[in-house]
Amino acid sequence: MSVSERLYIKVATDILQQIQNDPIQVGERIPPERKLSDDMGVSRTVIREAMVYLELLGVAEIRKGSGVYVISDKPLNLPTDLPDITPYEVTEARRAVESQLAAIAAEKASDLLIDELEQCLILMEAAKRFSRPDLRKSASVDADMQFHALIAQASDNPMLIKFHKELMQNHMGGKMWERLNIMAGEPAERGIWADDHRRIFEAIKARDPQRAFQAMQQHLDNVICEIT
Repeated sequence: MSVSERLYIKVATDILQQIQNDPIQVGERIPPERKLSDDMGVSRTVIREAMVYLELLGVAEIRKGSGVYVISDKPLNLPTDLPDITPYEVTEARRAVESQLAAIAAEKASDLLIDELEQCLILMEAAKRFSRPDLRKSASVDADMQFHALIAQASDNPMLIKFHKELMQNHMGGKMWERLNIMAGEPAERGIWADDHRRIFEAIKARDPQRAFQAMQQHLDNVICEIT
């Protein structure tokens, strides 16, 4: 399926028609995603992606903590950097791959790698107390990325490590991910997944592959629910 055939673009086009036909007017807040999801018969994931697309068109503005507002009834831009794979699809792939990587890590991780994982957790917790938002964000995200990279490295499989690196680059990169993250209130930066990472770590440290698999799967389910 090409980008132009994506369901979120079709939904965004329908919402734009509502704006142009006056049910939703310039300056107003677009209805909440739950209502749009029910009214249009699509998932909330598709609605969130459609909101980002409308913003990229210059029709809407995502305001952190407030909602999505109409700022124009005519597209001002033509998005050129839309992903071939959406953040939801990347996160689904991460869920499939990283759950197994966590189980492998529980079997193969060295004591040194476990110590490094624990250092990532310490930084995640410390980042929540940083007063400067930019430092809080960079430290939290860096620790999160490193935590997952270390788990992949425990597989000692160059192909899996390379594949995981590519997944993470797609996951955290691009305008769509950035705006979805803001719509969700930047959960990683707020440290809301520190407990998820702690459960993954404890399972790996206990050398319990099944528990590690389940903890990682639950974590990425939480990411899907929160952001995508």
